[in-house]
Amino acid sequence: MDLRQIRYFVAACETGSLSGAAERLNCTAPGVSQQMSALEARLGTRLFERTSRGVRPTAAGSRFYDRCLAVLKAVSEAEIELQDFKAGLSGSVSAGFAPGIARSILPQALARFTREFPRIDIDIASGTADLLLSETSAGGLDFYVGQFARKQLGLAATHIGRFPVSLISGVRRGLTSMRPVRLDNLAPLKLFVPSAANSLRPKIEDAIISGQIVVERKISIDSMSAGFEFVSQTDWSSILPFWIGLQELGRGRVTVNPIASPEMQVDVAMIVPAQRPLSRPAQQLYDYFLQELRRMEAEWARVTQPALSQD
Repeated sequence: MDLRQIRYFVAACETGSLSGAAERLNCTAPGVSQQMSALEARLGTRLFERTSRGVRPTAAGSRFYDRCLAVLKAVSEAEIELQDFKAGLSGSVSAGFAPGIARSILPQALARFTREFPRIDIDIASGTADLLLSETSAGGLDFYVGQFARKQLGLAATHIGRFPVSLISGVRRGLTSMRPVRLDNLAPLKLFVPSAANSLRPKIEDAIISGQIVVERKISIDSMSAGFEFVSQTDWSSILPFWIGLQELGRGRVTVNPIASPEMQVDVAMIVPAQRPLSRPAQQLYDYFLQELRRMEAEWARVTQPALSQD
């Protein structure tokens, strides 16, 4: 058994096919198939169930997968330690962030990081959750920060926190900014909702069905930036994480209202490839991002607490 066989096996488990493993690892499907047959012969047990749709691990294969992850993670940690010893804190970071987070929180963390670590190259990706999770699973991203609705083979998630949301409306709606609102008491909303990949979408839909949010019309737009610009130029509204509302305070483009009811929050996680630990540069960027997120969370609590207390 060698590391190549372990990497082929893990990739086949995570992609669900030998051809998918070959594509991920930039090799040939027959080569992967040959190595998997050799691995099964060496271990004396069947690791995969082969079907017309691909492969899936047997019970023995699932247990072996967990062990292989630990091996690959240990090898990666050893490589990272050696690289850090040779070169100090240098190298590169590739990270993905949900669009609202990338727009509102990341710039401050990046400004600090680039100032303090000039020898590190940075590649930041932002897009749909499905796309960024796929890139992370394939090893293209060191980590991804955003909403994470379900577990996925090959990925490990660390829960960052559960955060408040706010009602953001075009000024034509006529609401008074920063006055807490009860959504079931408002006149029916014309509501822009995030794409289905965003974990807020099902919570909003449930609140509409239960009558906690009264809606006149509804529009779904995949692009967060396009949806926000649409809201700012109309009398439509949207329910978005607090960091977007906090950034807009005082700009006069939209009104921002803390939501007194229904209680609604968004869960955020940091997701990494399960077989690879964070490099020191990636960990440092994530730490700076987390510090900025906590600072903004404290600021939101400061500006909303008086109004919510009175309500």
